[in-house]
Amino acid sequence: MPMLGLGYLAAIAKKNGHDVVFLDCKKERFNYRDFEMYIKTNHFDLIGFQVFTYDLNSVKRHIEIIRKYDKKALIIAGGAHPSGDPVGSLRYLNDIDFVFKGEAEAGFGKLLNNLASLGSEGLKKDYDVLKCIPGLAFKDPCGKIVMNEPFYLEDLDSLDFPAWELMDPRDYPEAPHGAFARKFPAAPIIITRGCPHFCTFCAGKAITGPKVRKRSIDNVWAETKYLMERFGVKELLIEDENFTLHKNLLREFCLKIINSNKKISWSFPSGVRLETLNRDNVRLMEEAGCYSMALGIEFGSQRIHDLTKKRLNIDLIRDKVDLLSKTRIKTTGFFLFGIPGETREDMLATIKLSLKLGIDRAQFNNFMPLLGSELWEYLVKNNKL
Repeated sequence: MPMLGLGYLAAIAKKNGHDVVFLDCKKERFNYRDFEMYIKTNHFDLIGFQVFTYDLNSVKRHIEIIRKYDKKALIIAGGAHPSGDPVGSLRYLNDIDFVFKGEAEAGFGKLLNNLASLGSEGLKKDYDVLKCIPGLAFKDPCGKIVMNEPFYLEDLDSLDFPAWELMDPRDYPEAPHGAFARKFPAAPIIITRGCPHFCTFCAGKAITGPKVRKRSIDNVWAETKYLMERFGVKELLIEDENFTLHKNLLREFCLKIINSNKKISWSFPSGVRLETLNRDNVRLMEEAGCYSMALGIEFGSQRIHDLTKKRLNIDLIRDKVDLLSKTRIKTTGFFLFGIPGETREDMLATIKLSLKLGIDRAQFNNFMPLLGSELWEYLVKNNKL
């Protein structure tokens, strides 16, 4: 599906007068040979990768292909993995120039402007300039890694919309998140950034920080109308997990859709916090076109909820799922196995709860020590990774 992080960065680059190409190798069905031919026949001053942990070895191989044909292009990486481990990413991706930690919009714009004025070789040698770019990590002349503090933008409305013309929602397969949607084309959208919660298995704060920031609904609706009118989008996939935390914002969003008389469906495929739901906002969401909601249930064992600082209790889970079962909103329960300290009995309690709840679909995931999470740091510290 369209990658919003890259879309926002592409919009910044275009706004600054740069020519931008967006290459989604999965969508284009590129293998390594296809990518090599692409690099061999095209030249770029800067090449950036969005890196999830499972992409790491693939990105390393892509970088080796680039360096085979181009020694001068700047190569940068950002996204979930470099945000969780910028130092390790710079060391492992040894042919890379820079990585970004956290939200990269502010730093990326400065990097581009300095690249335009200094050139790639000049920029790499100007450490006074590099030290002023928020969120940038790089190696100094002695090989020591310097990590600049990331910058989290307060006014999300000041950002241009993602460069949708480079990642047309109509061109993507009809299986967002590897699952389903009701209508197509569908487009992902983010309304809030940041997370105030403390779940030990989650690394969201490593990317967007702990402070929650919100777009205005006027800004969100302007992007929604643009997607509908320009690309015929019929469904929104709300990607942020804390939108329902802000009841007034959620209400304003629902009323905006209802009063517009626009026929658009929407869902929460990334999950919501159950304690944020109540009878009033659930009914309003249903009326406004919300038809599907993933629920962050995770465990059937209260001990593991407490151990992971999830701050949920089993009775609340049952009550909120029961509330949703009285609506037309379809529910998916997210469950997790393998938390350090979990027993077989805890896992069986999770299975038992999933069968008793009135959910429509269950998704069982294996624990993965996400870089930047509290559990990852614990496992590294205790040599258990």
